[in-house]
Order: sequence, then structure tokens, then C-alpha cells
Amino acid sequence: MLDLRIRGATVVTPQGRFPADIHVRDGRIVALGSIDAPARQTVDAAGLLALPGMVDSHVHFMDPGDTTREDFITGSGAAAAGGVTTVIEHTHGAPVRDADDLRRKVAHLRHRSLVDFGLSAHVWPDRLRGLHGLWEAGAAYLKVFTCETHGIPALLAGDLQQCLLDVARWDGIVLAHCEDDAITREREVTLRRAGRTDYGVIPEWRTRDAESVAAAEVALLARLTGARVVIAHTSHPPVVKLIRQERHRGARVWVESCPQYFYLKEDEVLEHGPLRKFTPPARLRTAADALEMWRLLEAGEITYISTDHAPSTREQKRAGDIWTCPFGLPGVETTLAMVLHAAHHGWVTLERVVAAVCEQPARLYGFYPRKGVLAPGADADVTLVEPGRTRVLTDLEINSKAGWTPYAGMEVAGAPVMTFSRGRLVARDGRPQGEPGWGQWVPGAGAAAS
Repeated sequence: MLDLRIRGATVVTPQGRFPADIHVRDGRIVALGSIDAPARQTVDAAGLLALPGMVDSHVHFMDPGDTTREDFITGSGAAAAGGVTTVIEHTHGAPVRDADDLRRKVAHLRHRSLVDFGLSAHVWPDRLRGLHGLWEAGAAYLKVFTCETHGIPALLAGDLQQCLLDVARWDGIVLAHCEDDAITREREVTLRRAGRTDYGVIPEWRTRDAESVAAAEVALLARLTGARVVIAHTSHPPVVKLIRQERHRGARVWVESCPQYFYLKEDEVLEHGPLRKFTPPARLRTAADALEMWRLLEAGEITYISTDHAPSTREQKRAGDIWTCPFGLPGVETTLAMVLHAAHHGWVTLERVVAAVCEQPARLYGFYPRKGVLAPGADADVTLVEPGRTRVLTDLEINSKAGWTPYAGMEVAGAPVMTFSRGRLVARDGRPQGEPGWGQWVPGAGAAAS
């Protein structure tokens, strides 16, 4: 007896698409196609696309921490509503810095997530000797900052090199936030001395040069050490191409980007201020810039898309001035819609979308083939999408505690309509279904190898 049959969908993979029923038992896919077996539940998916559930490998749910901004209950519900079935989370307010921190966080979240989750850890300059223990405890990746941000200290070149040498020995993986600490510090001092509190300080403080210098350094050190490194939230084409140069020289380095770098313009901060304060900031100046980002995604130069979901309410964003208000944007429930919209317009293929938001992050962080793919043996994480459905995004639709989206008022084509996590319905038509606690912790590759 099957638990679930999804009938009549068109399955989309990075290699192509084909019509097939999806058959589920005990939370796993047991077959694609037609089989002669009864099912307790049958879902009619005629006219819909079946995608693997999105793997969002970069979210901040602030839990434990300042959960007025987000917690795992609301954040994972928002994820499910947006077609996401696996997240990898880290919060700066309560950073995971050693194996005991990780174990305590897993215990804290045991009944708080609607979708499956991995957890990453922060690399602290004075705790470099404990990285292997974190990896073996199940951290999905180790997060490095090259500048002091969100209260996390910078890992400068010497410590960064030692970190990467160590990580390379046991084939761990690092996600690196790349902005040069010396450049961002100098820019902040100069702007503050000038008395600047206007919204234009954001792109002048968190500059293109700061990002490029740090990305170049990290990519070079990745090549010299042999470590696996992902450059986080890469914001504009020149830095993508700079990273490519080191990859062609043998570096094991990949590129993450986010929808804000494909859709939001640099000058929007002048009007919206705190609601466009994130870092690196938006870089788009022309339509050609956006098309080049989509071209780089389609070509595989941008490896995958995450959300970097870092929510705050409007009130929290508007507290204080542009220097003191929190960084970050909500995005976990809109990202799939934004890339489906791009596929609808032909800026990127649907097959490449599946690779970029499902399979590639699952592979990099050790969750494949359990996650990121629709195939026998995989978890039955399925997002059903209505490809031609158009809607206007509004703040009222947002499930996150943030309560707003930077894309409000934008008409998008393509919408997730049902999300299944291990065969259970967790979202329908943009609203979470079921109770938190269904989601399970998915340990990283180091735990499986130890």
C-alpha cells in the first residue's frame, strides 16, 4: 500500500522534463511512472510541474536569539509556503561555535520546524582548533566572515588560511561572506566623520571593491589550500568572473547568489533606505546588468541560488538611523517564485532552476541524493508548481514575522501551489499546513563520515 500518489504531473529535472506519477511510501519516493498499487491518498497534479522541494541553504531564523524578528516556527512555515522543504540555518544572535553549541541547538529545535533543516556553524578566530569537532557533530558548513558584521568577528588572511588548511584535511566545506574588513572600516570611519546619515551611505560603505578584494583573497586561498569554499551572496557579474578565474586555475570554489542581486536596483536604497539595507547591497544599475546575472546563472558560473533570509519587521527596520537599523531582507517564501518568473520569461531555463535551487545545494552540503532530486529512494520532498499562474506579490501574503517583501507590487508568473515534506502536505496555496515538529534535523556530511 502506498501512502501517497501524485498523479499526472510533469517532473522537472536538470536534464529535462517528463510526465510521471510519483509514488510515496514511508516518506520516500518508491517509483516514478505507472505502478499497480493502491494508495491511501491520491493528489491530482494534472497541468502542474513537480519539482524537488527547494533546498534553501542560507537562512537566518533567529532561533534561539531575538525571535521578535523570526523564529523557527514562523520561518519554517514561510519556507514551506514558498516551496522550500529543506533549509540550512544559522543565527548570528546565538552563534554555533563548538560541537556542544550545535547539540544544544538541535535539541532546542526538535519540535519547532515544519520542514527538514540542517544547521551551520560560525568560525571564530579564537576557536580554530575545534572546527573538526563541529564538522563531525553534523554542521552542514562552516560560515566565515572576512569583515566584522552582525557582531561576528572578521577572519583575516592568516587565520583564514589556517582555517582552510584544516578544513581541506577532512574535506569540509566553508561558506564565506566576502567583504574586506579594512575597506569597510575605512569607509565607515570616513562617512561617519563627514556626518553622513543619508541612505546613500550603504553602497558607499559596503562597496564593490570591498566585495571583490575579499572574494579574490578567499578564492586564492581556496586554491592554495585545496579547501572547498562557497562564496556567499555574490552580488554582481565582475566578482562572479573574478571567482571563475581561480576556479579555472584549480580552486574548488563555487558561487552562491540571491534574488535581490537579480531584481533590486542599487539606487532603490535612496528611496527605501532601511528596507534595502542588506550586505553586500543591491548592485544593479541597468537592465543589462540583470540579464548578465541570469546569463551567468544559466551558464553555471553562478552555482546556486539561496535566499539569505534575514527578516526584520518594518518597525524594527525603521528604528534608529541607517547605521544602526538591522541588515537583511525576508526572502524564504518568495525566492522560488522569483526564479520561476525568470524561467517563464526565458531568462533562465526551468531545468537550470531545478539545478540551482534544489540539486546543487543538496550536493554541495551532503544532502544528495536524499534531498534535491525526485528519484526512487529520495525523500518525498515535492513542490507542485502551476507554471502559468500569475499573481501580484503583496505584504499581506507574507507568513514570515517580517510581514513585508521588497517585491511587493511585482506581478510574477509561476507559483508553488502544494509543498510536500517526506510525503506530508506542509503548504497549500501560499499557507503553511500542519504543525511544527514534522521537520527533522539533517546532519551534514561530516556526521555521516565519522
